[in-house]
Amino acid sequence: MLDGGSVGLRSLSRQRARWQKGLLDVLWLTRGMLFRPRYGRIGCFALPYLWVFEFAAPVIEILGIVTIVLAAVLGVLSRAFFLQFLLFGYAFATVISIGAVLQEEVTYKRYNDWQDVVRLVSYCFLEHFPYRQMHMFWRLRGIWQYLRGDTAWEPLKRKGLQSASVP
Repeated sequence: MLDGGSVGLRSLSRQRARWQKGLLDVLWLTRGMLFRPRYGRIGCFALPYLWVFEFAAPVIEILGIVTIVLAAVLGVLSRAFFLQFLLFGYAFATVISIGAVLQEEVTYKRYNDWQDVVRLVSYCFLEHFPYRQMHMFWRLRGIWQYLRGDTAWEPLKRKGLQSASVP
């Protein structure tokens, strides 16, 4: 089996926190390039994008979730609308993911077995709940660790390359 990925949720969580710390390290080191035309597209587009959509995204997302839940609990947002909002958001995101998987298969035919496509489509139902929330939490943990000065990268368990025995 050829798979160099991490093994288990604990290792995956460490990997995602590690990625976030690496991102923050790079962003902090290159902060002087932000919005400087001298650095071209990197300084004017790529770095601002990374700051807003990669670094700040988990913070903004958790603030949005807390705001919506508080509004529902405090009665500012009707519970019926809250449930419809959650259901529609989940359904819409899931349909987009399923469409992307099917479009990839129709266009490139990367999978030899239809069961692989079915497996991918079934994962689309788990992508937006609970995986997205776990991923956000792991990234927030990476931000918190980095801001505390913990820049060490914890070891990850990985699946190695398994070679066939040679006769």
